[in-house]
Amino acid sequence: MKELQIKGHTQSVSVAGEIISTPSVQCMELLEAFKSPKISDLQGSRIGTKIGDALTKAYYHLGYKIPDTEDFIKLQIYLNDFLNSEKIYQAVSIDEVSIAIKKGSDRQYGEFFGIAPATVTGWIRAFLASDNRKDAKVIQLSIEEQSKAPKPEPTPEQQWENFVSRLRVLYSNFLTGIIIQPAEATFVFKVLRRSRIINFDESRRNSLKAKALVQIKKEADPKRAINKVEKRRMTAAFEVLLQNETEDPQVINRAMALGLIEWFDDLKQFGTSIDEAVNEEF
Repeated sequence: MKELQIKGHTQSVSVAGEIISTPSVQCMELLEAFKSPKISDLQGSRIGTKIGDALTKAYYHLGYKIPDTEDFIKLQIYLNDFLNSEKIYQAVSIDEVSIAIKKGSDRQYGEFFGIAPATVTGWIRAFLASDNRKDAKVIQLSIEEQSKAPKPEPTPEQQWENFVSRLRVLYSNFLTGIIIQPAEATFVFKVLRRSRIINFDESRRNSLKAKALVQIKKEADPKRAINKVEKRRMTAAFEVLLQNETEDPQVINRAMALGLIEWFDDLKQFGTSIDEAVNEEF
């Protein structure tokens, strides 16, 4: 099967001469990133957390020493202010910012010396102007238009086929390192558990909830607030989280999202395909 790259798509020509067109891996990564929350919809602390994680990976990737805590926080605040400074940046999704930082640290946008605020904002601007993002946006618009077209109500069999088809895409994304949005991962886990395809024992469920609690605590820590108003709000929410611990709804949802990733990892370890997994007890 021969593959061609045409405007964000990988076109495979089968031996029978059929052309099968699918978004390229780079565009698939962006199509998933587009689903993450936009900058305008996020609290400063959430933006800071994602930027901090992306920068930490960039420093490690480049072999640079991570700045002292105070300077690192200043960099995150500066970038948070930058992203909220204009509508063009406010409309960007948070995962796109992470991708921009990753590509920038890979020197896809040119050489640089050290990671200064201007370096990172330059990466973000270059990412927004890139042909790859433009192609992904065209594909996204096409997908949205197709989804708006009137369609007959699918039968239960068709609904299951559509679900499995999406599951294949998510597993492929997992294998290639593309981020799976927690909300979708939670939904998929619920369907697989209800269908008894995923059946974790109590010990494993408790382990997932413990991991989820650690993640949520880190994200919800009031110390990440960028102003007094946000800190008061986060402190109140954090107290509720500490009271509920692993029974907190957001912890349970995150645990299910982590559960899907662990299930995917199990499939990978055992060399099991999605089609095999959904047609047998795993």
